[in-house]
Amino acid sequence: MARRIRWQIVIATFSALLIVGLLSRVALMNTAVSSPLTGGTYVEAIIGTPDQAIPLLNDPLLDPAGRDLSALLFDGLTRIGIDGLPEPALAATWQVDPSGEVYTFNLRRDVTWHDGTPFTATDVIFTLQTIQAASFTGDAALANLWRNVLVDRLDDYTIRCTLSAPYAPFLSAARVPIMPAHLLGGISIDQWPTSPYAQQLVGTGPYRLEELALDRAVLAANDAYFERRPFIDRIELRFIETPEAALSALARDDVQALGFSTTPALSQVALPRTVRPMTVPLDGYTLVTFNLRNPPLDDQALRQALAGSLNKDTLIEQVLGGQVARIDTPILPGWWAYDPSVAWYDYDPAVAAQTLDEQGYVANADGMRMYEGAMLELPLITDSDPGRVATAEYLARQWTALGIQVEVEVLESADLRQRLRDHEFALALHSWSRLGPDPDVFELWHSSQASSGLNFAGLRDETIDRVLVTARSELELGARNSDYRTFQERWVQLVPAILLYQPLYTFVTSEQMGGPGLDGRDIDSPSLLIGREDRYRNVTRWFVESSRELRGTLR
Repeated sequence: MARRIRWQIVIATFSALLIVGLLSRVALMNTAVSSPLTGGTYVEAIIGTPDQAIPLLNDPLLDPAGRDLSALLFDGLTRIGIDGLPEPALAATWQVDPSGEVYTFNLRRDVTWHDGTPFTATDVIFTLQTIQAASFTGDAALANLWRNVLVDRLDDYTIRCTLSAPYAPFLSAARVPIMPAHLLGGISIDQWPTSPYAQQLVGTGPYRLEELALDRAVLAANDAYFERRPFIDRIELRFIETPEAALSALARDDVQALGFSTTPALSQVALPRTVRPMTVPLDGYTLVTFNLRNPPLDDQALRQALAGSLNKDTLIEQVLGGQVARIDTPILPGWWAYDPSVAWYDYDPAVAAQTLDEQGYVANADGMRMYEGAMLELPLITDSDPGRVATAEYLARQWTALGIQVEVEVLESADLRQRLRDHEFALALHSWSRLGPDPDVFELWHSSQASSGLNFAGLRDETIDRVLVTARSELELGARNSDYRTFQERWVQLVPAILLYQPLYTFVTSEQMGGPGLDGRDIDSPSLLIGREDRYRNVTRWFVESSRELRGTLR
């Protein structure tokens, strides 16, 4: 009996110790966190090769790899914070006069260029005057904005910008990268791409360029960076031509990270188990635009019926493989003005059919709609992008089922843009990209842009015109937010287009890497990327070296 009791005591003691050990391990795993350490090399695969990394000359639509590189090397007066609003960068503070037309920027005094030269107002004046010059060959929209701004140097660390009229998004526009006057001041802008500077790329950013070759760029941490020295000592960007080759490099552990715009094809690729994918929407969207200038699409009831007979969720899940995010109004989710309570039309083909009946679009014996003796035909144009072609074919099936004859015409991208500019279409499926951080959509939907601007639908509405003007001219955020809510509600009512989906960007990293904060688990996670290079927004806090430490409270 005594021996049996002793064995029971031994077993009980062992079991208790085992349970305590397991619980301790669980507690350790749950309370231990990675503490960043300085050091290490980070290698990222970049799909494509930079064509032009000088940011004022870079075309972000055609050369995103160049924009990726320049994002690590250069700063603007402002940058976009995690809340989507401008925050200080090279400008430490600023003041706006009561008229909303005069901005005074107080520059940081602790900034040096990568070659050790102090940064001053001279560099800012040089950069902005370069953009304003008639010889500027960069972004035309950027030039048009800054050519209406009078820029004055008040002293070595103060500049003043005087606008011709109040413009609320101006601080967002002030994030334009600043260039070094001491290296580029004596060189005409048309010679910049072939100058020695094009291989040096001296900036003020968190990393400085050590090597630029056809297949890679090597960057070293900027020890004197004004915000903080980055944790990672060295970044290597490897330029790889295709997504497939980049994914292979990731699978072989040749690189630690890879970013790409999600597509149904790439979604089928099995990622290594040792990586962590993070997905964030980009600042753009795909839409089908109605030409309101001509019948029958000048009929608001017809447009509403088309909206109610389209199942966006099925399109996204079954046609596009869930690789995009649904969107319903031109104010992007992730912009501070986005209002999720603004309701789109419920998917209800029966209600849509009833609406068409009531408007005199009567089905014939074959089920096709007739109006005043003519077949209801709505030709749809798009470009050859596979996702948009598949979307166009889906739209055609949905609306043909409603009794509307829809023929899809696939064009070259340049031809599609020309047809949109010439207003030679009934339905057009196209995309907008790089819309920026501010919800100002004046150029896309104000009636002044309907004849020769980007308002391809030809939308003309007094309410929308009024709120779009006031929203870009008043500085108070609450007032702007109210204007954009009114805009969203009125836009949905008028249905000048159907917004379909927003592109997603997937960033895949090794599990050992920390800091990107693109997976929604970090309070600093952005809900929208302003261009794919915006993934580097907090690059100074990325790390590849770390230690484990306990966090918690002992009781």
